[in-house]
Amino acid sequence: MRALRARVLVAIDATGVAGASVSGGPGTPRIRSFARAPLSPGALVPGPFDPNVVGGPEVQRALSEVAAGMADGRGPVALILPGGVARTALLDVPAGVTAREFARYRITAGLPYAPDEALVDVLPLHGGRVLAAAVRRSVIEGYEAVAAAAGLDLERLDLAPLAALSALAREPRGTAVSVDVILGDRALSLAAWQGGVLHVFRTRRRQSGPREPLWLGREVDRTAVLAGNGSAPRIRAVGPGAVALLRAWQEEGRAGEPGWRAEGTLPVEATELAWLGAALA
Repeated sequence: MRALRARVLVAIDATGVAGASVSGGPGTPRIRSFARAPLSPGALVPGPFDPNVVGGPEVQRALSEVAAGMADGRGPVALILPGGVARTALLDVPAGVTAREFARYRITAGLPYAPDEALVDVLPLHGGRVLAAAVRRSVIEGYEAVAAAAGLDLERLDLAPLAALSALAREPRGTAVSVDVILGDRALSLAAWQGGVLHVFRTRRRQSGPREPLWLGREVDRTAVLAGNGSAPRIRAVGPGAVALLRAWQEEGRAGEPGWRAEGTLPVEATELAWLGAALA
């Protein structure tokens, strides 16, 4: 589930499926082609416990449509799963054990299902820390099954928040606290850094509506305080709604910036696509 470079990315979330064929190296990739297919409400319900793929035929059609609309869409694909499907934990790994072993020991203890049902992966971070993620096996299998039915040649699976975080982690930060906001259709993650080290990682359900910028601004401030900062942090935002969020914050006097940009033609700003982090890392 770690974010590595991939040539073809296909991302799935509650409102639709999107994909991009990407060339170039880390930093500023070039988008060769892009495709998107919407999903009706309830066809896909991201969550950590129950099957997410509710409307299988509709999700299958959307995946097939996106793959057909991209250059190399029928080649090896990285399927990016939405936020809200994983339990995550920020861990300091002790000497003498592997990061994955320690993550499985720590993160599965609090899961409301059997430990052997959990698929665990880790994202290595600066300072000897890792971000561990556990996804229920049955949830993963639902995505794999519908992708196979759509004819996708799955090279690997990834998680949108980890894909975004792995790219955002590459940027120099200095010593001040910064907070990254990683948006999904139904869930969001907040990551607070200081001195290049990730100190806090939180996941919340989105509060979509006109008051979301105010609520989310308070969540950013709370996350910065948890990281030990009392002043206004540097803020970057990626994911669906990031542009509108940054605009709303600017109007209320809160500074923020897009997480990244990409070369090539896109129907939206690149920072609206959190899953592009899989090509940026």
